[in-house]
Amino acid sequence: MSSSEILLVQADFLGAERLRLLLDQSGYSVAGVAARTDDAIQLVERHHPRLAIVDMMLEIDLDGVQTATELARRYALKILITTGFPDFVTQAEGVDQFACEIVKKPYADAEILAAIARCLG
Repeated sequence: MSSSEILLVQADFLGAERLRLLLDQSGYSVAGVAARTDDAIQLVERHHPRLAIVDMMLEIDLDGVQTATELARRYALKILITTGFPDFVTQAEGVDQFACEIVKKPYADAEILAAIARCLG
C-alpha cells in the first residue's frame, strides 16, 4: 500500500475519526480527512490517494454527489460512496460511471472494509 492510499470526505467529524481509526487498525493509510470539496482537492493534489470515501451528506459545502463527481472527473480517483439514502444516490446522474461501491449507512466494520478491498482490488 502507498503511504496515502485513502482520502476521507466527510463532514461528520466523529464518523470520519471512527472510520480513520478503523482504517489505521486494518493496515490502510489515510491521506487525510476533508469536510469540504476544496480541502479534498488539496489533499488529492498533495497525496495522490487511490481511493476516496465520500459521504453523500456533506452539508457544509456542495453535496457529496457533486464532490465525488469532481474528484472522479479531475483525478480519475476511485470513489466509494457512503449514504443513508442509496436509492437517491444510485439515481443521481453519472454515479454509476464513477462509484466503485455504494455502502448504506449505518454499516458494519466488515462491510466497509470489504467494499474498500473490492475498490482497491
